[in-house]
Amino acid sequence: MTQEPFWQQANALAAHIVRRSPRLLGQINHRRSQFRGRLRRSWGRSLDLYCLTLDHARELGASINRHAPQPRDPLTQVLTQIHARACRAADEVHCLVEVGHAHGALKPARLLYELAVVAYVLGEYGRQPEQNDLVDRYLAYHDTVAFKAMETYQEHVEALGQHPFSEEEVEEARQAAEAAKQQFGRSIGKQFGWADLLPGDKQKSTQDLAKLAGIAHLHPYFEWASAETHAGAQGIALNTVATRRGPALRAGPSVEGIADPASLALLCLYHCTLALVLHWRPQLGEQVWIHLQVVEELRKRTDTALGAAHQKAKRLPLIGTN
Repeated sequence: MTQEPFWQQANALAAHIVRRSPRLLGQINHRRSQFRGRLRRSWGRSLDLYCLTLDHARELGASINRHAPQPRDPLTQVLTQIHARACRAADEVHCLVEVGHAHGALKPARLLYELAVVAYVLGEYGRQPEQNDLVDRYLAYHDTVAFKAMETYQEHVEALGQHPFSEEEVEEARQAAEAAKQQFGRSIGKQFGWADLLPGDKQKSTQDLAKLAGIAHLHPYFEWASAETHAGAQGIALNTVATRRGPALRAGPSVEGIADPASLALLCLYHCTLALVLHWRPQLGEQVWIHLQVVEELRKRTDTALGAAHQKAKRLPLIGTN
């Protein structure tokens, strides 16, 4: 087949699919609606408790932010921003698990673990006199990464069909990156270069920081979620599921596996919230500690409900929209 007939046939088939789209989309949406109804019969109560836990943690963070004294120091600003980002990531986990994408939810759950690690490390060591530039180092890392990203974009901008940054914008970013390296050393451009002066080996990893944060026992979940995040062979192996008809490749949603990312997400969200509360412990009254305990109690109840739903879902066949 020559090139022109090939494209004509492809265009004709695409046009045929578009013409049939109302019927096709109606069938797809009907299957999805049926699937989500069956999912909620197993997981509905636990997902509702998840929402309540997230909402209370978000409201607690917002209340602390409203009552925090002005002006904000850099450490306060960063911890507040980390908590807000943690709430968004926890919301993303919920959005994914409620439609059956538990494996996809491992990605924002993995982010929540990293946020909890960084929040604890900055909150604990950022207040120490010998680490008084830790937050500045953490923020300066962005300048080096931003310039690298800009260089990569400029290299491929023509192929992307986009508009390049101006010479002035590139020079401004280059100067910011160079200033960061001059102030904090060339290593600030490494992923954890901002943590070089913390206890332990100079070359840090996520697990090293997790040990400093006191939550390294959660690192196996990070490794598991990393397999889902990256394109390695482990992710392919984890995407194969056993069914009554034999092994199957997961190409859509499932009722299985929701408990793990949901439980990990809420636990890490609690740690991010605790790091924020601990930062303000001299100024906060008893009420904030009560509300923090409410978050923890709701999290525990969610865990219990997730465990019960997991047992219930195991008795169901693998369900998907495909």
